[in-house]
Amino acid sequence: MRKVFQRLHALAKRSLFASFAVVTLLSPALAQDKARLGTNLTGVEDFYSNVPFIDAFKQSRPWYTQRDGRFDTNEAERLQLDASGWLKTLAPTAGAAVQYTRVCTLVFSMAAVDAGPQAGKLPYPAGAWVARYDGSGQLSYSLAAKPSPLALTVPGADALVVTPAEPGIQICITQTDPANPVRNIRLYPASWEAQALAGEVFSPDFLARLQGFSALRFMDWQRTNNSIQSDFTKRAMPTDARYTSERGVPAEVMVDLANRLKVQPWFNIPQPASDAYVSAFAALVRDRLVATLPVYVEYSNEIWNDQFTQGQAIGAQGVSQFSGQPGSDFDKRLNRFGERTAQICQLWRTAFGAQADRVRCVMAGQAANTYIAETALQCPLSSLKPCRDKGIYGLAIAPYIGDHIGLAQFESTVTAWARESDGGLNRMFNELNTGTELRYEGLSGMPIVRSRITGHAALARSQKVALLAYEGGQHLVGVGAPANNAAINTLMDAANRDARMGTLYAGYLQDWANGGGDLFMHFSDVGNFSRFGRWGALEIVTQTTSPKFDALKAFGQTAYESSANCVFGWAERSVPTILTPAAASQRLPNLWYRSYGSGANVTYLALLQPEQRLLALGPVTGGQVQDLGHLNDFTRTAGCP
Repeated sequence: MRKVFQRLHALAKRSLFASFAVVTLLSPALAQDKARLGTNLTGVEDFYSNVPFIDAFKQSRPWYTQRDGRFDTNEAERLQLDASGWLKTLAPTAGAAVQYTRVCTLVFSMAAVDAGPQAGKLPYPAGAWVARYDGSGQLSYSLAAKPSPLALTVPGADALVVTPAEPGIQICITQTDPANPVRNIRLYPASWEAQALAGEVFSPDFLARLQGFSALRFMDWQRTNNSIQSDFTKRAMPTDARYTSERGVPAEVMVDLANRLKVQPWFNIPQPASDAYVSAFAALVRDRLVATLPVYVEYSNEIWNDQFTQGQAIGAQGVSQFSGQPGSDFDKRLNRFGERTAQICQLWRTAFGAQADRVRCVMAGQAANTYIAETALQCPLSSLKPCRDKGIYGLAIAPYIGDHIGLAQFESTVTAWARESDGGLNRMFNELNTGTELRYEGLSGMPIVRSRITGHAALARSQKVALLAYEGGQHLVGVGAPANNAAINTLMDAANRDARMGTLYAGYLQDWANGGGDLFMHFSDVGNFSRFGRWGALEIVTQTTSPKFDALKAFGQTAYESSANCVFGWAERSVPTILTPAAASQRLPNLWYRSYGSGANVTYLALLQPEQRLLALGPVTGGQVQDLGHLNDFTRTAGCP
């Protein structure tokens, strides 16, 4: 990248009237805080509080069977469904008699927030809702929804009144014509109907909460963990009845979200995916993603973690493939992981052709040690060694804070904290900040996080790749018995809602940047607090502020300002000193502007937002726009933070 700029600068010297101006155009629809901050997206389930889609039916529970007096007769396997998951008939498949008389689903089955500023709230609005469907039949609505007395006169449309309450909205098909079955059910608030009919896919609250993030990791939307997907022709499709099946959210929908927000997508390739799957996925993204956006590509997720099946499967492949070669079975797992990551990267880059530099292949490691990432990057047992040279852009870790506090060995200690007069919060934050309460393995809290960051940053430098965080944030969750400890769960919930969590995050994110970290993907955007974790920056999608969320937003703005100011200053210093600025720097809403020279003799260095691509235009480029690459690449070569 430095060579590219030096070439432009040399051209400028030969044309003494040339100059460089920096123009940063920010999309009016987006906040001015987009830099090295991204987020993981919480998965799509009927009980999650992220409400990503205008059509709430996409978030519905898979069909269950019902009769009077029995909520679920457990006969769903007898249903006759089409390829998209719509019911073809109420009649069961051949076999014994069935008990069910209707087929139902639930939407928004989550409980209300139990404490804190959002206590008692649910993430969907009360009032008038509309259900629309194609086909001939009859639907019934119950629990949080009931038919409105203002009946719609349009065929295939029902007016509803919704009163948010657990367990959500139940919709049942009570009659359907096998020759023209009920299908394509849509459900949305009446106030969103115009947007829905105009083709909007994503809910306005969901889109609003994602403003300020520059990248989205779709790992949970893709159902990456324990995935069995291998054939791209059997993937999720936009026409699927719902996106809560094991197939996950369609690739088209994920790309469309990235385009809608003009952010960088981060995709996880399922462990069983064939080469044909990988190439087809890459081609779809190439053809559909906004052409200025890069794409991050990661093979599976946490293959070192035996909690998921993918690591064991890769391990078995490695043991078989590298049989007779030195190293443990785990070493062979890492070598196979590195090799397959390199192969996938090559397939993506081939699919993108002349745009291959848009593909940012990620080699993921484990924050607790550098051995996993180093072995995978070097893959010494593979014919592709070193795998890092096959287009790998960055190594990624998950530098979580406090992942030791919920361990069983500390249950009695943390329970005792919870019984103190402040509910244990002082000790909790002392441990998170200093690690001096539990002294786990001699080093814990932020000291161990800093050590993990700097260790992996050194590895990244030695391997000539970027350091990324595929996940990160607080990690307060019980493991084993502590997961069911009410006192510990109450303390962990309270800590996540405490202002000190925001202060902790601010320091943590700055330590990430200072330690050499690049793109940081928080885990995650919006999610209910429960014994399974407090991962969401926000608890419900209608929430607009929280200590974690506010700290993330502030870091995003600081990171943007830092990167932009650095590259502006570097470009300014590169301008021939004989040139006199014709205009002072000025900052206007949604516009950064710095100009040297005037009229036709001005050469512009532009930062295209929110894609964060640097463009040059002027006499030194022959009057043609030249893409210099991504801001992060540019600033790294300039020595920016």
